[in-house]
Amino acid sequence: MSLTRDDSNLGMLLPFRSEMDLASYLQLLMPEFQPSVGFAESRICDGGRGAAVILSTDPNDGGHPYVFEGCDTTSQNLLFTPARPNFLGDDLYRRALLVIEQDGRISMSLSSFQYRHQGQTHFSPPGLVYQRKTRKDKRILIEGDILIRRRDGRTVLARLHDFSPSGASFYTDEPFAVGETFLAEFAVPDCGICETVVTTARREDSPLGVPYRHLVGVKMQLTAAQRKKAEQLYLCKKADSMKRVVDSARSRNR
Repeated sequence: MSLTRDDSNLGMLLPFRSEMDLASYLQLLMPEFQPSVGFAESRICDGGRGAAVILSTDPNDGGHPYVFEGCDTTSQNLLFTPARPNFLGDDLYRRALLVIEQDGRISMSLSSFQYRHQGQTHFSPPGLVYQRKTRKDKRILIEGDILIRRRDGRTVLARLHDFSPSGASFYTDEPFAVGETFLAEFAVPDCGICETVVTTARREDSPLGVPYRHLVGVKMQLTAAQRKKAEQLYLCKKADSMKRVVDSARSRNR
C-alpha cells in the first residue's frame, strides 16, 4: 500500500487518498493540524523554499511533488516548480490542495491554479492555512501488521500506516478513544518485531470507510532497550524506502 503516488519524503507522510474529493481528504488530514490561521499570519511567504505536494480535483490523483519557491512580491501568488513532469491538465488545478514543508513546519491549504510564467506555476494566496510542526522523528511508510492487546482482553490485528522511533499510526475498523493505552506489537517484514505500550494521540475517521474506517495515531512509551529496537526497525525500513525511491527514479529515467 502506498500513501500517495509521490514517493518523496513529504509525499510519504500523506495518507492514501482512496478516491476522495479534496474536501473529504482535507477533513481526513485536519485533526493532525492546529486550528486554521489567515494567510498573512501563516508566514508561508517568509519561510523560504521548501518541499511541496499538490493534489488536484481528480480523485485518482495521489499528489505530485513540487518545490515551493516562495511568493510573488506583488500578487502574493505562491510559486512552485515541478520536481518531476506532471501531465494532468490545468483545469484539474482550478481547485487544489497545497501541502508545503518548510522551516520546521508543514502548511496545508486550498488554492487555485493561476498561470505559468518562466517555468514557475502560480497558485492564488489561500484564505485559510492549517499548520503543524514537522515531527522530530519523521515517519516512514511501512507495510506490516500491528497486533493490539486492549485492556478488556480483546486482540485486534490492524494494518500499519507509518512508523518512527517515537510514534506510529495504523488503519483499523475498530474505534479507539484518544488517551486509550494498550500493548502493541509491531511486525515489520524483513526487519523484525517491537513490542511496547502505546497511547492513542489522535483518531481520524474516513468519510468513505476506505481503506478502513479509522486512522489511529499513537505515541510510544519506550524503555531504553525498546527505543533501541524501534530505532533499528525504523532505520531498516528507511533504508528499504530509500532504495525504492532510487529504484523508482532509475526506472523513470530509462
